[in-house]
Amino acid sequence: MTDDEKLTALFRDAAGGDAPPPGFGYGEVTAASRRITIRRRAALVGGAVALVAVAGIGSAVALPRGSEGTASSAAAPARAPQAEGAPETERQTAGTAVAPLGPGTTGCANRQDPALRALVDQALPALTGATEAATTDVCLPGTQRGVNLEVTDGGSTGLMTVTYLPPGTQASLVHGAISAPTASGGTVIISSEAVGSERPAPFAGRLPSVLAFLAARL
Repeated sequence: MTDDEKLTALFRDAAGGDAPPPGFGYGEVTAASRRITIRRRAALVGGAVALVAVAGIGSAVALPRGSEGTASSAAAPARAPQAEGAPETERQTAGTAVAPLGPGTTGCANRQDPALRALVDQALPALTGATEAATTDVCLPGTQRGVNLEVTDGGSTGLMTVTYLPPGTQASLVHGAISAPTASGGTVIISSEAVGSERPAPFAGRLPSVLAFLAARL
């Protein structure tokens, strides 16, 4: 008699000997246990694969101890590209030469040309907000541009004039004015004059740098 048969006989005797013989034996219990284990493993594997497919995870999914393999997704996870250096719009314009402003396009020259004024304010931010000075009504060629300002530099007050002449125009400089050829082939002239005092002309020491800035953009 096997050990399992002995155990079965002992349980039957303990129950008074009248209990009906069990409807299953040790072998049947073992086989049933194996079938349950196999079904559970199959369910775990199927669940893990479904989870990977839905979530889109690109790493392997380890199964519980005792499983016979791992499941992984078919494709690696998608990554957003990392920014490199400057934004795209800046990278597109970096190194690209900006076209010079060039000649005006009005009937008569604009003595307070807004495009030229914007460049002057960039060249010398201290002039931002400076009052426009009065000018004459004489009609100069519309290809010219001009800016005339009332300026103050410390204790010095005066007038600053910037003029752009198109290519082929002969420049005539007043006392203290300086000029330079521009990127468009024209000429830019700048002058500063003190008014009502013996002080130096406003921003006199900065005129050469302003001239160079404008020449490269006109």
